[in-house]
Amino acid sequence: MKFLKKIIINAFLMTLFSIFSLSSIMYINNITKKKIIDHKEKEKNILFKQIIPSNLYYNFKKKHFFVRNKLLGDQKNHNLWLFFKNKVAKAAIVETVAPDGYSGSIFILVAAYFNGKIIGVRVLSHKETPGIGDKIDISISNWITKFNNMNVVNLKDKSFLLKKYGGKIEQFTGASITPQSVANAVNRTVFFIKEIPLMFSLKK
Repeated sequence: MKFLKKIIINAFLMTLFSIFSLSSIMYINNITKKKIIDHKEKEKNILFKQIIPSNLYYNFKKKHFFVRNKLLGDQKNHNLWLFFKNKVAKAAIVETVAPDGYSGSIFILVAAYFNGKIIGVRVLSHKETPGIGDKIDISISNWITKFNNMNVVNLKDKSFLLKKYGGKIEQFTGASITPQSVANAVNRTVFFIKEIPLMFSLKK
């Protein structure tokens, strides 16, 4: 009887310990997850301020949506922010992806007006080769700023080809796949932004 009682007590203590451990892990995971999300949101806000004029950032109302479109590089949900002035949509920022980077997918933030004029572009994350393909990162070079004020005419806009192919995009020494991949993604994404007023029945 004493032996059975001892087993029950030990089982109870082990169960209690397991519940406590699991609860602790879940609690820590939730805290860590929230911190990661908050950190990413802060990074995005910093990038927002870098790629759009202060007037647009502070004086326009920003609304968030999720969108799914093959022009954004995959079939996943992508973040979309629309900027309104007097209830009229003026511009958009979209999280997009270049799926064909040299070392994998390149995640990008693109801001543009609905007429196809690019406001700014920033790379959110990538795995490109250090010293070569990583020049797409604003912390490495200002290459990404060359898209500012470019206009997208259509999906086959030759301006977004590398110069060696007759376009206007600078390539890197020893790297052509990475910059062309980013340029293609920017072209597709801005073309998507041009279609947003029709998709959302918005006034330009």
